[in-house]
Amino acid sequence: MAMLNYLYVFFILSINQTDSWITYNENENFLISYKLKRCNDVKNGFDFNVYLIKLTNKTGKTLVVDFVLGDPLDTRQREENKVIVILGKRESKEGTCWGYDNLSITHSSNMTQKKSIPKEFKLSDINFVEIK
Repeated sequence: MAMLNYLYVFFILSINQTDSWITYNENENFLISYKLKRCNDVKNGFDFNVYLIKLTNKTGKTLVVDFVLGDPLDTRQREENKVIVILGKRESKEGTCWGYDNLSITHSSNMTQKKSIPKEFKLSDINFVEIK
């Protein structure tokens, strides 16, 4: 199943080479979307494909959105991969190649000759709270 998901994402991204976001989770309050991007910094020896995450608050209230990157089984690892983002009214935040904002997941490395199995895009334990 994971391989099928990977092939689907690869197919969609190879057909649609624009900079479009893929919806991952949406409800009446927020939208989580992602895109695959190559982040290449030759000067610093950084060349990876990463999933960038975009969070959008669709409400007129401040939201706190939290989720876990991936689907770790270990409780300690789950806490290490937890991301908490505060979104103002109708605000969007999106990840960058450099990952300082915790809104990115490494997909694969372009630096080695070894073939590696790319990571599937997955978030778990998605929650939100409205702040009045």
